[in-house]
Formats: sequence, structure tokens, C-alpha cells
Amino acid sequence: MFLTLLKKKSSTLKNSLIPRFRGGFFRIPLSLISVFFLMLSWQSCTEPDAIGLDLIGDQAGLMITDTVSIATYFEKDDTIPTNLGYQNLLGMMHDPVFGKTRASILTQFRLPSNDFSLGEEPVLDSVVLSLGYNGIYYGNVETIQTIRVFELLDDIPDADTLYNNQPLAVEPRNIGQRLLRPAPTDSTLIDTTYFAPHFRMRLSDRIGQKILNANGTEYFENISNFLEYFKGIMVTVEDNFSEGGSIFNINMFSSYTYLAIYYHEASDTIPLSRNFRFYISDFTRRMTFVEHFEFQASHPVITEQLNNPGQGNDSLLFLKALGGLRTKISFPFIEELSALPSVYINQAKLIIPVDTNFVTDEFYAARNLILLQMSEEEEMVALSDYSIGTAYFGGALNEAKNQYEFNITQHLQEVIDGKLENADLVLLISGSAENAQRVVLRGPGRQENPMKLEIRYSQFN
Repeated sequence: MFLTLLKKKSSTLKNSLIPRFRGGFFRIPLSLISVFFLMLSWQSCTEPDAIGLDLIGDQAGLMITDTVSIATYFEKDDTIPTNLGYQNLLGMMHDPVFGKTRASILTQFRLPSNDFSLGEEPVLDSVVLSLGYNGIYYGNVETIQTIRVFELLDDIPDADTLYNNQPLAVEPRNIGQRLLRPAPTDSTLIDTTYFAPHFRMRLSDRIGQKILNANGTEYFENISNFLEYFKGIMVTVEDNFSEGGSIFNINMFSSYTYLAIYYHEASDTIPLSRNFRFYISDFTRRMTFVEHFEFQASHPVITEQLNNPGQGNDSLLFLKALGGLRTKISFPFIEELSALPSVYINQAKLIIPVDTNFVTDEFYAARNLILLQMSEEEEMVALSDYSIGTAYFGGALNEAKNQYEFNITQHLQEVIDGKLENADLVLLISGSAENAQRVVLRGPGRQENPMKLEIRYSQFN
């Protein structure tokens, strides 16, 4: 009889807590939630994540809510550094949801040492650019792309951080072009031998001759002189197809990534082929230049949101790597928990479902997301929970549930204790500078399977 009355009362209270839509987000009075879930605490004590509970200590009057107000919108991402890892990205793809994106590589080739020499009187045979794949790609690699190489007119900036939106001037006439069906995971057959995945292309003799002309001059005396003489190259993709395509990762430190000069000595009675390979090192300046083409031909919700920056969006949320799109998340009324006496958060889990209507084999949901906080200086900083470790903090795609989860227990405790400002959180694709992935998320306003913040908390007298 007691259980029957409890269920009836719970049903009545639950119906009285239906979210009310106000100004683009949902608001529930947390004081009412406390009463309701106090009656159900005996049921909810059996499942909490032990790691989250250990952060606070003893349990007392454990309560749970997943109807906390969440406000969201997405916006263009900020610039991202593209010179800090060992890989850069190349290629173009036409995403039916996010539109067209192109990634180009800009890189130097430095002398291996000062007072460098290629011999007494080198005569050019050919010059070849080789780029080693990293085995990672996104999109449709069956699409044939036209790879083009240009000589740089501008210096790659001498800076610790090089960003994805820094175009540089190039010579108008290309120094190399080839058709390519990217094969990031296939071994490369040369003659009768298989090598690690890479592709090669012959460049114009004029760039090879330019390099040989520096032999025996002040340009080979030191690295600075050489970089003034030959600033580097831009490897890009021609915009000549309207669907498909892919962006793939190049391992810039691979033994298959180099610029090779093949030559012989003028004095050779019988020409003896020689070669020298300019490799890329930690000191080589390089970057990925990314063009999102203003999200042309993208989903209409993207166009609407970008035309109305900051406008709340609680249905569909879009994330795109390479400085594409990011999502802002806030909990506008979370401080109301602090009005309750002695509130301790045992666990706070942000659950973010994928909208699988936008997932295909080629454009799969991003493998990992990262959640940061926007500081007063408008800089993104890590949440305190992140320091415990990624296994605890979360962010990896749960493929079985098609969702991402973040444990933000410590962060929310600091907010309700007044130790931390309740600032916006920023959701991004993890490793955004080194992959071209994207995902569409279900916002907090969806009737079925919405984004939600699940909080388990205790009150102590």
C-alpha cells in the first residue's frame, strides 16, 4: 500500500515538473526537484559511479535530477594551431551537411647544415616531391583529386604557433600537378617492391634547377640565406569537383616525406645518378591552411545560426574540426542548487547524444570531443575534472549508445560553492587541428533523447 501511494505521488509531482520554455532554454525550479527525488533516493543509491562518489565522500540523502536547464548555440570556431604535431592535412571534400572544405599544406625545406654542397657541377635529372600518409582520412577516398604544388612568395612566419587561417602568396604558375586517388592505408608499389603508404609526384625542372643554381653560392652557406632564396611550397587541391572527396593526414616526419633532387656531375664520363633528399625536421616551419568556403551549400540550420550569432539553438548542434564549428553550453540556473543547505554534488554527468540522421559510413560521428570553459579573458581553459584523467572525464564516442559523456562533478561543485564563475562551456572536436571529422548533436530541446545534465547530489544538515 505504501509503495502504491508513493508511485501515485511521484507521478503527480513528476507531471508538475514538466519543463517550461523560456528564452531558448528550459527551466525547472530545483527546490521542487529536491522534494521529488528525496522520495526516490532509496532507488537511485544503487547505481552511482563510484569514482564520482569518491570525490565528495559519505552519502546522505542522495538525490538525482536530469532536468536542469541547458542553454546552447553553435558558432564558428576560433583559429587553431596547425604546426605543433607531426602531421598536416591535405585534400578537399564536399560534405552534404557542412559544405565544402579544403586543406592545403605549406612547408619549408631547410638545408641540413651550413656550407652545404651538392658537388662540383651538378646537372639536374629530375625533382620529386614525396608525401607519406599517416593512415587517417575523412570522407570518400575514392574521389580522384587534382594535387597542385606552388612555390611560396611569402615567408612562412617565424612564430611559435602557426594558425589554420594564414594564407600566403604563391607564384601564379604551378610547379607540379597530378591526379590522385588517395590511398592512405594501401602500400605503394614501386617497380616490384611494396613500400609504406605514400604518393610521389614529379615537379617542374625549373624548381629543381633553381635549387641547383644555389650550389656554390651564398645561398648554400647557411640556412637563413637558403630560406630567403627558396621559401618553400604550397601543396593544395584544385576545386574541380562538386561531390565526394576526402581530407587525409600527411606524416610530415615520415621517411617518405621529402623533396628529392636527382642529378649527376657534369664531369661524369658515364652519368652516375646521385640524389639528395630534403627532409622535414622539428625546426622546419609548416602549417595547414584551411578553407571552409563560408559553409556554402551547408544545412539550413547552420546558415540560420551563423547569420544570427549567439541566437539560442536547442534542437540541432553542429561541430566541425579544423577550425570549423563549436558549441557553447551553459547552465543558467545551476546556482539555485547553492540556495539549498549544504549541497554536495556526488556526480554530474553531461550526456550528449548524436543525431544519427546525419551519420554515414564516409561522414561518421567524431570519435572524441573535448569540453572546455571560457575564461574571463575569453580564453578556453580545462575543467578541473580533466586533470583526473580522460577515462574519468570522458569525451569518447560511446558507439553502443551513440552519445558522448562528460563527468563535470568537480566543476559544478566549484560553481555552486561560488569558487568559480558560471561561465559558458565550449564543446569542440578533440584534436581539431589534426583531423577533419564532424558530428551533429541532439540539443536539450529535443523531445526524445535530448542533451541533458544528470546530477546526483546530497544534502547535509
